[in-house]
Amino acid sequence: MDEKLKQIAMDALGYTAEEAESLSEKQQLIIKGGALRRAHKVIMEVVKSENCGYKPKVGDRYVMNGSGMLITEECTFPLCLWALAPILPISYVIFERLSMGLDPNGHLYDHMKCTDTGVGCGGIGEVAFKIYCEKV
Repeated sequence: MDEKLKQIAMDALGYTAEEAESLSEKQQLIIKGGALRRAHKVIMEVVKSENCGYKPKVGDRYVMNGSGMLITEECTFPLCLWALAPILPISYVIFERLSMGLDPNGHLYDHMKCTDTGVGCGGIGEVAFKIYCEKV
């Protein structure tokens, strides 16, 4: 590990020198990819909504940084765990693509629905989102 990366690991993440030196190549790649992830936002934009109690409109959205942290002041959809839960697996794909310097919009699954099954399947409502990235 080069000294600059070691220092970043220690300063930004609170690692001891021993912990920083023990990082695997994959862990180092994650740390190195931080700047690439900070240069992007991940957007979950409503494309369809039926019977949701939060009354989202097409175009409402959640906004996260490239490492998955919500940027709450840019979100226009109320915080809902049922809506956010399905983004988790897609967020890992986007995180990895950004860390590797790949096009973050190249992931295969770019739409998802909240976990409410909708009125036809015993739920209350459902919201569909498109997931994409924008450069900051």
